[in-house]
Amino acid sequence: MNRTSTVPTALLCALLSGLVPATVGCAGRQAKVQSITDAPAEVRRVPTPAEFQIGPGDRISIQVWRHDDLDLDVTVAPDGTISYPLVGRVDVAGKTYTEIRDFLSEAISEYYTDPQVSVNIVELQSQKVIVIGEVAQPMVLQLSNEMSVLEALTRAGGINQYSRTSNVLLIRGGMDSPELYTVDVDAIFSQGDMEQMVFLQRGDIVVVPTRTITNAARFFREVSGVLAPFVAGSAVYRNAVTGGAQGTSSVLE
Repeated sequence: MNRTSTVPTALLCALLSGLVPATVGCAGRQAKVQSITDAPAEVRRVPTPAEFQIGPGDRISIQVWRHDDLDLDVTVAPDGTISYPLVGRVDVAGKTYTEIRDFLSEAISEYYTDPQVSVNIVELQSQKVIVIGEVAQPMVLQLSNEMSVLEALTRAGGINQYSRTSNVLLIRGGMDSPELYTVDVDAIFSQGDMEQMVFLQRGDIVVVPTRTITNAARFFREVSGVLAPFVAGSAVYRNAVTGGAQGTSSVLE
């Protein structure tokens, strides 16, 4: 594991400004952090099946009406591609099943008139989320259906006594330009505030912060140490985003 790898500055800035009471600027910029209650409704909701982006490890079924020789049940390769008759290698990573259907329809229309192509998701293995911080077992979790932030925390063994549950962090949108939201888990339990409830999406990182942060520089080093394996391309991170060979979850050491 490469402990000297660096974490993108944007992510560290977002984390620091989300955890330290005062707003912190990094590299001349203010990291934007907002409460989940102020986020658009689509941030909290569960993606529809049509919005799921296919990734490595996912299995899809392709059928072409009256052309059985073009029917295919295939698992997306680690590089995000599939091999399809007449077309060759097709990069499907990051595409929805409707986008794949439209691409294949156009590609084989060179050989067949008005082909009727259908694409169905058979199994999802690339819908991973990561739970780290003050939980019993930091984990990579597989989204097989809707999963709330509470369920993710429960699957990670629950939060420990040193956590600050009024300010759980949700990182969404990638490592280099993350969107960061705070979730008041305390309010869900004590007040039944369902406005704080959020359902997780592929690639989300949930960070349960420690109760007190007294040294910002030390915090930077600690967070960098936790997240560096993910951005450095370690086996754990590759499994988290590609499906890898693990089952529905894996424990992060």
